[in-house]
Amino acid sequence: MKKILLFTLMFYLTFINSALAHTGLESSVPQNGDIIKEELKQITMTFETKVEQGSIFELQTSIGEPVIVENIALSENQMVGTFSSPLKNGVYLVNWKIIGADGHPIEGEFSFSVDMPVSEAPVEDQVEPQEEAQPQPKGEDKKIDSVNETETEEIQQNKIPSYVIPVILGILLVIVVGSFLFILKRKR
Repeated sequence: MKKILLFTLMFYLTFINSALAHTGLESSVPQNGDIIKEELKQITMTFETKVEQGSIFELQTSIGEPVIVENIALSENQMVGTFSSPLKNGVYLVNWKIIGADGHPIEGEFSFSVDMPVSEAPVEDQVEPQEEAQPQPKGEDKKIDSVNETETEEIQQNKIPSYVIPVILGILLVIVVGSFLFILKRKR
């Protein structure tokens, strides 16, 4: 009886280690939740496994509009995507799908914000201000910032950590094996 329990425990630990090996994204530039304050023309993702051909990522705005990724380059455990022009201010969601070295598909997502200061045109290029073009009051800027922060938080809250599924499967396995052992013991 103890041998069965020990075998089940070893099987569970082996299963968890291999399941956690598929966690995916090690780091990224920009990172999840970053607020970028300078021009951004590329996204770099480093994975915990070698990235095979067929791996991709998509970028979209907070309202779901796709952003065209000009070129995606794969190198060992990195994937780099470049854009023809810098990203505009706003919240962005990166959905990545890779094929790991063992052939298993792995996918995930992260979000970040671009909040570059708006540069003013040189003095000779400025046109006399019109009465209609008035700067936004400070309260409006705060309102826009709070909307962007709320969108970023909502995107992050929808993400399930990668260890949740293996833990749930492990708990279910322990329950099934425990129930099986309990039934066997009762029959004796």
